[in-house]
Amino acid sequence: MAEFFEMPQASPTMTEGVLVSWKIKEGDSIAPQDVIAEVETDKAVADIEVFDARVLLKILVPAGESVPTGMPIAILGATKDEDISELLAEYEERKKAGPASPSEESKPEPSPVVERPAAHKQEAPAPVQAAPPAPPLEGGIQEVTWMGEELMEGIMEVPDFHVVTAHGKVRASPLARKLAKDRGVDLYNIKGSGPHGRIVKADVLQSRGQAPALRTPRSDQKIQLGNMRKTIASRLKESYLDSPAFYLTANFDCNHYVAFRNRLKALHPEAKVSYNDLLIACVAQALADVPEVNASWGEDHILQRGSVDIGIAVALDGGLITPVLRSADQKGVREIAKEVKDLVGRARNLKLGAEEYTNSSFTISNLGMMQIESFTAIINPPNSAILAVGALQEEPCVVAGHLTTGWRMRVTMTCDHRVIDGALGARFLQALRNYIEAPGMLAI
Repeated sequence: MAEFFEMPQASPTMTEGVLVSWKIKEGDSIAPQDVIAEVETDKAVADIEVFDARVLLKILVPAGESVPTGMPIAILGATKDEDISELLAEYEERKKAGPASPSEESKPEPSPVVERPAAHKQEAPAPVQAAPPAPPLEGGIQEVTWMGEELMEGIMEVPDFHVVTAHGKVRASPLARKLAKDRGVDLYNIKGSGPHGRIVKADVLQSRGQAPALRTPRSDQKIQLGNMRKTIASRLKESYLDSPAFYLTANFDCNHYVAFRNRLKALHPEAKVSYNDLLIACVAQALADVPEVNASWGEDHILQRGSVDIGIAVALDGGLITPVLRSADQKGVREIAKEVKDLVGRARNLKLGAEEYTNSSFTISNLGMMQIESFTAIINPPNSAILAVGALQEEPCVVAGHLTTGWRMRVTMTCDHRVIDGALGARFLQALRNYIEAPGMLAI
C-alpha cells in the first residue's frame, strides 16, 4: 500500500531539514537499510534510510529545498503500479495548511493513562496509547530518552545493527558497517560515539584500520634532468652557498584579512580575488614603504630597485618557475588577481617569455594551500629576500586577556644579510603586518 515518507526528526532540536540530494530516482526499488537521501539537519548532514523493502513512487520535494519535520518528502509503495492520486491530493492540502504543530498531530485513541515518575511530573500528562512491554528486537528501533525525558513523537533513532565478531557483538550503523568493510577495518577495535555506544561513520573515518598490505618492491630508476631542473639546481646551490642568510618569522592576525576578502568576493565576484592575490598586494605596498628590502647585492654596491617586481613561485612537473608581476605596488587588488591568473596559467602551460619570469626584486612562495603551517625558502637570485607563507587557519589565541579563536598566518622571510640586517627585515615585516591586519588601506 502506498504511503508518505516524511522528513524525519533526526536530532532533538531539529525543526526542519534541507534535502541535500536524492540517492535514488522514481521507480527504483529499495531494500531495507538503503540510503535514499541526504538531509542537512541543524547539526550535520545525515543519511536517511528506509527499513522495509519498498518502491519510490514519487519524489515530492526536489533537492535543495528546506522541509519542516513531519512533512512528506516522497511516496513509497509496494509495487510500481500503485494508484497515488489520493495521496497527491492530500499532499497538496497539507502544503496549503502548512506544517502541523505538535498539538495538531493525530491524537491516539483513548486508553489508560500512563503517568511519568514524580521527578519529571510538571503538568497532567496527555493520554498516550498504552503498549504492552516487548523486548527490543535486534536491529530494530530502540526506546530513546533525552536528558531523562522521553523524546517527542516523531524523533527517530537509527537502529542498532549488531556485527558479530569473535569477541561478541558490536553495535554499528549500516553506513559504518559498509565503510568498515570497504576499508578493511575491524569494528571491534573502534569505540563508538553514537547513542548507546553505537559506531557511526565518523568513528570509522577516524580509525586507522588494519595494517595495509605490503607494497610491491620497486627497482631503482634514473630520472634524467631537464634544463629547468638543472638551472634550478645550479642557481639555488649558488644562492645557498653564497648568501649569508638568516630567517625572520612573524605570526599575523588575519581576522580583518579574511573579512576583507569576503567583502571583495561579495562586491566584485567577477574578480575572483584569492588570499594569495591579496597577500601579493600587501607585500607590494610593504616593499614600497620599505624600499631598502626591494634590492639586490652587486659586490661593490647595493642596487635598490625603483620598480616593485614580485616573483610568484609556481610548481611545475619539472620543477618550479617564478612568473613576475611588474610594478605590483601601482596596481589594485582586482588588477593583481587578473594578471596573476594569466601569468600562472601561462606558466603552467610553459607559455611565458623569458622577460616574464626573470629579474624580479622579491619573491613569494606560498604553501599554505597545501596545509603547511610554516617553512623556510631559499633566496631566488638576484633577490635579497623571499617570503615563505604558511597556512591561513583558525586557531586558539588570546585577545585582551581572553581566550578565543581567530584566523592566523605564519610567514618566514629569508634575508641576505649583506643587504638586509635584522632590524631592516623586522621593519619590513612590521609594514607587512600593518597591511595584512588592516587591508582596508589597499586599493581595490
